[in-house]
Amino acid sequence: MPKLGDHEGLVELGRDVEGVEVSIFIREEEKNVFKVSMRSNEYVNVSDVCIPFGGGGHPRAAGAKIEGTVEEVKNKILAELKKVLK
Repeated sequence: MPKLGDHEGLVELGRDVEGVEVSIFIREEEKNVFKVSMRSNEYVNVSDVCIPFGGGGHPRAAGAKIEGTVEEVKNKILAELKKVLK
């Protein structure tokens, strides 16, 4: 099992990939409770994506805790992200 904090900074790596606007990191904190971290580069306000889940943050760095299976959480995040991208 990884030590607490071994995952820190991973979400930043995705944002650094050429052509990527939003990087998302999902980590299970307890059974069916996931911590979601999001980062963006230029035009997506990731705080707007996290607010519907009770999270928040800043336009370029935000997060939330979301309940469900990893697949459900992924689908919830992508649905909100699509709303922000329209």
